[in-house]
Parts: sequence; structure tokens; C-alpha cells
Amino acid sequence: MTHNSRSRLAAVAAVAALALGMSACSSSSKGGSSSSGTPSGGKPAKNINTQVGNDINPQPRDKLADGGTLRWPEVSIPEQMNYNEVDGPDGSVSDIMGAVLEQPFYADAQGVPHNNKNLVASFQVASSPQQVVTLELNPQAVWSDGTPVSEADFEAQWKALNGTNQAFQVAATAGYDQIASVKPGKDAKEVVITFAKPLSEWQGLFSPLYPAATNSDPKKFENDFKNAIPTADGPFRLDAIDQTAKTLTLVRNEKWWGDKAKLDKIIFRAIDADAQSDSLANNEIDLQYGIGAHVAYYARVKNLPNVTVHKAAGPVWGNLTFNGAGTGPLSDVKVRNALTIGINRKQIDTAIVGPLGVSTDPLNNHILLTNQKGYQDNSGDLGKPDAARAKQLLDAAGWVSTDGGKTRTKGGKTLNLRFTISSTNDTSKQLAEIVQSQLGDIGVQITIVPVPGADFYTKYVETGDYDIAPVVLGGNAYPISTAEPVFANPTTGADGKVNIQQNYGRLGSPEIDGLFTQALSSLDRDQATQYANQADAAIWKLDTIVPLYQRPQIVATNSKLANYGAPGVQDTVYENLGFVTGS
Repeated sequence: MTHNSRSRLAAVAAVAALALGMSACSSSSKGGSSSSGTPSGGKPAKNINTQVGNDINPQPRDKLADGGTLRWPEVSIPEQMNYNEVDGPDGSVSDIMGAVLEQPFYADAQGVPHNNKNLVASFQVASSPQQVVTLELNPQAVWSDGTPVSEADFEAQWKALNGTNQAFQVAATAGYDQIASVKPGKDAKEVVITFAKPLSEWQGLFSPLYPAATNSDPKKFENDFKNAIPTADGPFRLDAIDQTAKTLTLVRNEKWWGDKAKLDKIIFRAIDADAQSDSLANNEIDLQYGIGAHVAYYARVKNLPNVTVHKAAGPVWGNLTFNGAGTGPLSDVKVRNALTIGINRKQIDTAIVGPLGVSTDPLNNHILLTNQKGYQDNSGDLGKPDAARAKQLLDAAGWVSTDGGKTRTKGGKTLNLRFTISSTNDTSKQLAEIVQSQLGDIGVQITIVPVPGADFYTKYVETGDYDIAPVVLGGNAYPISTAEPVFANPTTGADGKVNIQQNYGRLGSPEIDGLFTQALSSLDRDQATQYANQADAAIWKLDTIVPLYQRPQIVATNSKLANYGAPGVQDTVYENLGFVTGS
């Protein structure tokens, strides 16, 4: 399945991404130029050029044909089209509903949000005595059933998603649970959102906005958008869903008040991922993504006639996660440091993503992606391989070698770590074998443990039944909210159970938690980014997750398709999708 980089807060992006097995992402943007400055401190992202941040064949609307049908493949046509319902977070749902529903803010190519004037004509933010966001809605905004888009829609969505009514089976409450109230201002077109606690990435809320009718009742919340899209406030609306033919067809929304959609139709069609390259070659579809995770797909499409391959740094990153819980070898930071610098990340990236024709420079930040404003390298001494120092660290940790460096022992035990992988993922197997060889050079034995692909996360990573695991995480235009649950210090509840959220390394610190709190409560974007980079530097020192690469987003499209391709962290402007006129 695919993941779209449309705006989501915190857990939705990361959890849904993991559940979907992290295929490549797709999207584009309504953003404008970015205004944030590069934070001070650390090593700025100077000449990083790991991958381009955006490649979408941008074309002005007057260069596009008026009409046409975009044939868009998905792995499935989901039943649940309410993205906020517990069964809703799916990349296919995001792709489809992005054309149908509006969201208040759109991210540009650097992940900087800008108000979407089709929905939010203007906005104001007050920070004292508490955070209050006032949104002036576009007076023309209307649902396709004739109901005006109003404050009532925002208020109902907040009440459904804030976690206070357990009857709503929601995918996540992040952000909504920090709002104290949503009320009308001078009229129904003014939305006044008062926060109980400051939230720096508030622009990701209400994305997308569902109608009040759906969010006002738990049963309607669950059922209104099952095999149905009853209303729309975007450039397209539903024409038909055919689960037998596995297609969903969108047509122009006659009630749309913005720029008229260039396309007549978008037909989403369920096609198995392995069959999409052939479908593209046979001119049965107009695009294919998910290629960035499959060298075989890339080899198939890269030379197809009338097809353009777009490449960008995707909002997905691969890493090695060390399980630091308990009293095992990896509970010692010296051992974790030794492994980190005993691994040659450049060599790994060359093997894993090099065949895809992209740069193989390692990712050096746990929070910000290379194509996001404020990215910088905070890795320090852990950023480069150093086998000699790795051996010294192991010696200092008491893991000494008596056989010329082949093995290391301590207290009669051999340093042998389980590298757990999905048995169905060939890339993970290749990665594990490279790491096994590299760490063997410093005397660390690695036992590769393949487990069923369906169980990899739920029965092994999430339960802590591993020493080292290759984990893939998702990012988006709201990186701080998304990263916070991945690095939050685990807590123990009254029942004795440990809540790790998404911290699979199972280690944290008050320092990291405090820096995330500061970053998430700062309403100045530059200041929030500085705190995020300070948190990242502390995460490097804790050293439970070693970033490897930002997975390339590779999307093959009909060469005439404009304003779509590999957008990185941008959001999609569906009304501007179309085909270039002429030869």
C-alpha cells in the first residue's frame, strides 16, 4: 500500500505507516515559498544534496488540457473512507479523500505549512495568556449537498477526535486532545480554537475536514463513509464505487468554488503492486509509486517509452533500532555506540538504495528529513564509521576478545546479538547480512532471525523480542509531533505495564522529553525547530536508533501528466493535476 504525505499529526503517520509495511509515499502541494530560517547550533544542512526534495513536473494551468481522465492505481479500494476512524488510516484513503475534502493548511516542498485559501481565507494566532487560533473561513466554501462549510464542522471534528467520548473509535487523538474549546466567532464562518496547552504544529489539525453530520454521532462516524463518500468540499466528488470491478471514480464537483479541476475524472483502480509496472507499460494506468522500495520495479519502468520517472527524498526513513531494555549488552550505551560506529552506513546505503539511482548519503537526523527546513547533522562523533574506536569502546564495556578479535566475551558470555527481520523482506535480509559482516570485524556476532512478515512488528518489534531490528518510520510536514512518541521516555502505569508508545528502543530521557515539550509548545517555527535539533542531538547521544537512509520516493508517470510525481513532503493540489497539451 502507499502512504500519502498529506498533513497528519503524531501517531497517525507513524502507526499507520508501520501497519502498512511502509511503501513509498505520494503527494504534491498547495504551498508557497518558505520563510523559516535555518536554526542555529549543530552542523547546518550545507550541501547535503542527499536527494532532491521535489520532482513533480510543475506546469501552469494554462498549459494543461481542459479535461481528461487520470487512471490511478491503488493496491486496494478500502471500504472505510473516514481517515479518522480506527480502520481509516490508509494511503489509498488519503489519496482518494485528498481530492474530495479540503484541509486548512498545505505544506510546501520544504514541509512549511501555508493556509489553503479555498478553505481558510486568513488566520490569526494569539499566544498569551493561552494559544488561540482564529480561522476566517472562505465565505464561498460549501459542501456538495449545499450545506455551508462552517465552524460547526470544526467543532464536531474536535469533539469526535479529542478522546473524551469513547464511543468514537478514532485512529488518534493527538493534537485534538490539547484543545480546550472550538467556538464560533463573530459568525459561523469564523472559527475560534482555544488550546489548553500550546501546540506548535497546530496547522496539521482538521486535515482533512469531514462534515459535522458525520462527526456528530459515533455510528455515523463509523458508517457514513463506508463504501460511500456522501459529500465533498474539494474539487472532486464521488461518481461511483464498484467493489466488483475494484474501481472508485471521482468527477468534478459542481459546487466547487475554487479553480475548476483540469481533469474530468480520476479513476482509482485496485491493482496488485507487482502488476502495476506491466499495467503502466501497457498504458492501462498513468502512474505507479511504491517503486522506491523495489529495485525490480525501478528496473522495469525506468526505460519505458512515454513514461517519466520522478525521484525525490520521500517522507519515509529506514533505521537500525537497538533494544536497550533490561540488562542485556545493549543496555550499555558504550556497546550501542560501538555498534553505531562499527557500522558503515554509507556502505549500507550504497547497497540498499544505490541501485535506485539516488544519492547514498546517510540520513543524520531523527526528526527532520533532508528536504525539510531546518534539517542539520547532529550526529557528532557517531556520524562516521570508526572500527578502531568501536573496539576500544567494547573493551571499555568489558567485552574483550581472546581469539584475535573474532569474538568477544564478558562473564563467560559471548557477545552475540539477534538481528530480527521479516522473512518476506529481501531488503531486510540483505541489510542484516551486511551488518553481520561489518560487526563481525569488531568481534560482535550477529545471528539473523527471520520471522513471519505479518508478525514482524506486532509480535517482535512492539513486544521487544529482538536485539537489533530494521525499522522504517514515516515523516510528514509536522515532524516534531510525529517523532515525539517514537522517542518519549517509556512510562509504567499503575497496573505495572510499560507504555512505550512507539519507542521500540525502549529507552528515553527527561532531557529528550523536555526538549520535545519545548518544541511542541513553541509557536515560533524557528524556535521550535531549534528545540527539535537539540532533541535530536540528545537522541544521538542516547543512541538507540541509527538512521540509515531517507527512502527515495520514486514515481513513474505518463510523461504528459503535470503537477504530480515525487513531491517529497508537499501536499497535492488536485485541481491542478492534468495533462500537458500538444506533442
